Amino acid sequence: MAHIIKILDGFSFIPRKELTVLEALEQQDVVIEYQCREGFCGSCQVNLIDGDVTYTTDPIAFIPSGKILTCCCQPDSDLTIEIPGGCRVKKRRR
Repeated sequence: MAHIIKILDGFSFIPRKELTVLEALEQQDVVIEYQCREGFCGSCQVNLIDGDVTYTTDPIAFIPSGKILTCCCQPDSDLTIEIPGGCRVKKRRR
Protein backbone atom coordinates (compact mmCIF):
# COMPACT_ATOMS: atom_id res chain seq x y z
CA MET A 1 0.00 0.00 0.00
CA ALA A 2 1.28 3.45 -0.90
CA HIS A 3 1.85 5.93 1.90
CA ILE A 4 1.74 9.72 1.71
CA ILE A 5 4.57 11.90 3.01
CA LYS A 6 3.36 15.33 4.08
CA ILE A 7 5.94 18.05 4.73
CA LEU A 8 4.78 20.79 7.11
CA ASP A 9 4.91 24.19 5.40
CA GLY A 10 5.40 22.32 2.14
CA PHE A 11 3.48 19.75 0.16
CA SER A 12 2.45 16.09 0.13
CA PHE A 13 3.51 13.32 -2.21
CA ILE A 14 3.41 9.54 -2.60
CA PRO A 15 6.93 8.04 -2.72
CA ARG A 16 7.95 4.80 -4.39
CA LYS A 17 7.76 1.97 -1.86
CA GLU A 18 11.42 0.90 -2.09
CA LEU A 19 12.87 4.36 -1.32
CA THR A 20 14.09 5.65 2.02
CA VAL A 21 12.48 8.88 3.17
CA LEU A 22 15.67 10.76 2.17
CA GLU A 23 15.65 9.28 -1.34
CA ALA A 24 11.95 10.12 -1.70
CA LEU A 25 12.56 13.73 -0.62
CA GLU A 26 15.46 14.01 -3.07
CA GLN A 27 13.25 12.78 -5.91
CA GLN A 28 10.90 15.65 -5.09
CA ASP A 29 13.87 18.09 -5.19
CA VAL A 30 13.48 18.91 -1.50
CA VAL A 31 16.61 20.41 0.02
CA ILE A 32 17.61 18.39 3.09
CA GLU A 33 20.85 18.04 5.01
CA TYR A 34 22.60 14.66 4.93
CA GLN A 35 26.10 13.20 4.92
CA CYS A 36 26.56 9.48 5.47
CA ARG A 37 23.29 7.96 4.16
CA GLU A 38 23.70 5.06 6.60
CA GLY A 39 22.52 6.31 10.00
CA PHE A 40 25.99 7.10 11.35
CA CYS A 41 26.01 10.89 11.56
CA GLY A 42 22.43 11.99 12.30
CA SER A 43 22.57 15.05 10.03
CA CYS A 44 19.41 14.01 8.15
CA GLN A 45 17.14 14.18 11.22
CA VAL A 46 13.66 15.59 10.78
CA ASN A 47 10.79 15.95 13.21
CA LEU A 48 8.23 13.15 12.93
CA ILE A 49 4.90 14.83 13.61
CA ASP A 50 2.75 11.82 12.79
CA GLY A 51 3.20 8.31 11.42
CA ASP A 52 5.47 5.31 11.76
CA VAL A 53 8.69 4.24 10.06
CA THR A 54 10.84 1.13 9.85
CA TYR A 55 14.61 1.43 9.81
CA THR A 56 16.26 -0.44 6.94
CA THR A 57 19.53 -0.53 8.91
CA ASP A 58 20.17 -0.04 12.61
CA PRO A 59 21.27 3.59 12.98
CA ILE A 60 24.30 4.34 15.11
CA ALA A 61 23.49 8.04 15.52
CA PHE A 62 21.45 9.10 18.54
CA ILE A 63 17.83 9.71 17.57
CA PRO A 64 16.00 12.01 19.99
CA SER A 65 12.35 11.30 20.74
CA GLY A 66 10.08 12.67 18.01
CA LYS A 67 12.75 12.58 15.30
CA ILE A 68 13.71 10.16 12.53
CA LEU A 69 16.80 9.65 10.39
CA THR A 70 15.55 9.99 6.83
CA CYS A 71 18.55 8.23 5.28
CA CYS A 72 17.74 4.80 6.65
CA CYS A 73 13.99 4.56 7.20
CA GLN A 74 10.91 3.87 5.14
CA PRO A 75 7.29 4.80 5.88
CA ASP A 76 5.04 2.21 7.53
CA SER A 77 2.09 4.60 7.38
CA ASP A 78 1.30 8.07 6.10
CA LEU A 79 3.92 10.46 7.53
CA THR A 80 3.87 14.09 8.51
CA ILE A 81 7.37 15.51 8.92
CA GLU A 82 8.91 18.88 9.65
CA ILE A 83 12.25 19.69 8.08
CA PRO A 84 14.54 21.92 10.18
CA GLY A 85 14.68 25.35 8.54
CA GLY A 86 11.47 24.71 6.60
CA CYS A 87 10.69 23.07 3.29
CA ARG A 88 12.86 24.32 0.44
CA VAL A 89 12.72 22.94 -3.09
CA LYS A 90 15.60 23.10 -5.57
CA LYS A 91 14.95 25.09 -8.71
CA ARG A 92 14.94 22.80 -11.72
CA ARG A 93 17.25 23.65 -14.58
CA ARG A 94 15.62 23.88 -17.95
